[in-house]
Amino acid sequence: MQARSRLSCVGDPPVIFRFMIGLSVAVGRFVEALFWAILRVAGMVGGVVLAVALALALAWWLIRRRR
Repeated sequence: MQARSRLSCVGDPPVIFRFMIGLSVAVGRFVEALFWAILRVAGMVGGVVLAVALALALAWWLIRRRR
């Protein structure tokens, strides 16, 4: 008698389940990419806002200093 692995006694899942697992992985990758894209844009906007605020503060300080 041959030894069987645990998976061989269950058999292969139907095609629809393999498709659903593949779809789940694709959706997960899409959501992860969307999350990182949103963070990248938010970081860029935050960096620009911070740079503008620093430039305005420096300009205000230099103008006040010259008077």
